[in-house]
Amino acid sequence: MVGMKKGIFAVLFAVVIAVALLLLPACDSVQSRLAKGDAFARQSQWDSAIAEYTQAIKLAPKQALPYYKRGIAYKGKGQFDLAIADFTRAIEIAPNMAEALSERAVAYGNTGQLQAALADLDNAIKINPRLAIAYSNRGAAYISLRKYELAIADLSSAIGLDPYMAQAYSNRGWAYYNVEYYESALKDLDAAITLDPKMAIAYCNRGWVNYAKKKYELALADFQKTLELTRDPVLKQAAEFGIQGIKAAEQGVPDTTSK
Repeated sequence: MVGMKKGIFAVLFAVVIAVALLLLPACDSVQSRLAKGDAFARQSQWDSAIAEYTQAIKLAPKQALPYYKRGIAYKGKGQFDLAIADFTRAIEIAPNMAEALSERAVAYGNTGQLQAALADLDNAIKINPRLAIAYSNRGAAYISLRKYELAIADLSSAIGLDPYMAQAYSNRGWAYYNVEYYESALKDLDAAITLDPKMAIAYCNRGWVNYAKKKYELALADFQKTLELTRDPVLKQAAEFGIQGIKAAEQGVPDTTSK
């Protein structure tokens, strides 16, 4: 009888080990796919990142993280509807995933759905009141709605939580520019450029502040740096418009530029 029990236990133990061994490669594969996707994402190789995250989703379709990461990649590629779909799936699986709410808000903002973006950001901040990126993103949404004082308050909260967030300084600088607090704007934009010397939008924003202060040489240098750094057609157009304004101002032509 004892021998039979030992035999049964041995069989059960062997089954447990076999199941564990079958499960381990799958877990390793998910983590491996996510790690590879992250490596591609850091290089902005979005298609390759999406391919890796898609494989991770196939291996773990009930995990939120692969959908979230693929949503980031779709957002980076400018495919905002696909990003929204992935962030939504991540939120369905993990309703308290504040990061997914914050990122879906950015995608909503890029498709003109600003009220939906604000609703997501309000929820993200309720879930995690210390999520700096959510305050930064809500500040950016308020800028789009021209609610500059609200934007400044949120961006100040973001900077208080993460003093190394270059984007928050750049956006707050732009909000300050729009309420004509030019010295505060310059201080923030200088900080953004110090933190991220390749942030084209910070140079463009600073160019407009210097233009408003009639410091045309400084503005021209900032607009030229913008053109050197960016491929974004909207940002390029803004810098080129600024350069045209400087040339007109130097020729005594009335200023026709607007914020």
